[in-house]
Amino acid sequence: MLDSKFQPNADYTVQTFLDLVGQNTDVGSKKLWLSPTKYICIIYLQGLVDGEKLDNLTQHIVETKAKSETQTIDDIDSFISVIKDKEVYTYKQAISCFFKGQPLLFISESTTAYSLNMSMTKQRSLSEPTTEKVVRGPKIALIENLDENLGLLRQRSTEEEMVIEDIYIGNAKEHRTSIVFHNKHCQTHIVNQVREKLLDIPLDNIQDSGMIEEFLEEAPYSPFPQVQNTERPDRVLAAVNEGRVAILVDGSPFALLVPTTFDMIMKSPDDYYERWIAGSLLRLLRYLSIFITLFFSAIYISLVSFNQGLLPTELAITIAATRENVPFSPFIEAVVMEVTLELLREAGLRLPTPVGQTVGLVGGVVIGQAAVEAHIVSSVMIIVVSVSAIASFTVPQYGIGLSFRILRFVSMMIAAIFGLYGVTMFFLVLVIHLTKLESFGMAYFKPFFALNKKAWKDSYVRLPNKSLKQSKNKSQQN
Repeated sequence: MLDSKFQPNADYTVQTFLDLVGQNTDVGSKKLWLSPTKYICIIYLQGLVDGEKLDNLTQHIVETKAKSETQTIDDIDSFISVIKDKEVYTYKQAISCFFKGQPLLFISESTTAYSLNMSMTKQRSLSEPTTEKVVRGPKIALIENLDENLGLLRQRSTEEEMVIEDIYIGNAKEHRTSIVFHNKHCQTHIVNQVREKLLDIPLDNIQDSGMIEEFLEEAPYSPFPQVQNTERPDRVLAAVNEGRVAILVDGSPFALLVPTTFDMIMKSPDDYYERWIAGSLLRLLRYLSIFITLFFSAIYISLVSFNQGLLPTELAITIAATRENVPFSPFIEAVVMEVTLELLREAGLRLPTPVGQTVGLVGGVVIGQAAVEAHIVSSVMIIVVSVSAIASFTVPQYGIGLSFRILRFVSMMIAAIFGLYGVTMFFLVLVIHLTKLESFGMAYFKPFFALNKKAWKDSYVRLPNKSLKQSKNKSQQN
């Protein structure tokens, strides 16, 4: 039935269409007579149609009819041609356009209907990024409207070689997605891979780019994200100029960037907006924070449980004194405090902003102090867990920060069983796993083990922009 074509009887066609869309109270209709025997019928969704445009169309038809009693569709065709989106021939096409907010215009004695470009776009205004804040740099973020996002990129870019291509994805191939790439800098095989993976996505109701992210990854069971997401237009443009592909999904304020490496995820826009010395030190601090997040609690558990001889005598005595009345092992202490901290962090995210900040601050202080006084955990453990938590906040992207927090529990469990030996082996396993990962043919751990010194100019540290520009120009010439 859905694939059936319209009949020349408009009354039958309209009634059949209304039966297919169901008894929805927000469905409206207007029937306008062109002549004693000829009419048009407009069906629309009241919450999605632009009322002003619909009234203008109705008024134009009425005024045209007043001038000529023998009005035909040709008399208003010039007006309709401006506002029509496309011609529709089947019920399936009509339903698809209708629920996107496009009114349908049916004509008596015609087997063709028109979807009208009268949908009312509801969107929020441009605002500051919420997940990628910077001290210095643009204070603007992407929004849920794809056309607005593409306009932002065009407005901020002077590159003539930047290409924007629409791809319709999902089982019905109806959800609009755009890929953005540089025609000269981006390798053709990467663009082709992106197209193929997007077209193979077997989803229907795509609400955000996060729903398609896993379909783009080559190792979906890895704890590390192989697709970078961002809400910053400047970051999207920087990635495109580097030869990467940006994927923007209609309805999502986050763009996806591929290929992605560990090094790219750990960079922040602040690194380039501040002077190179400050940017380099902040980047080194970020890598140190990763190590602290993953292994600080695990190393403490190992030293206290198995390798006390590695601690300085005074420190060992201090730790022993703080744990004198604590009935639990260091591992249980750490798990209790880490889980409590994760609960506070999650509560802070879900609650309204002012309340969430209060819960995180007051809850952490009160619970920590009460736990020490009740001899549930030691004061040193509070310090260790707090430092690990603070270090995790320095990771510039939420997704990989979440991965580190999950792996921290694994490292603590290994430390409680195997000690420092187990922690060392876990570190080596992580490094091996990272070196084996790939994203669209690019090594995930590039350029950390690269023998080419040019690759190090913007990895652990960032050299002055002049050096980076010269290096980029030489690589493009080669």
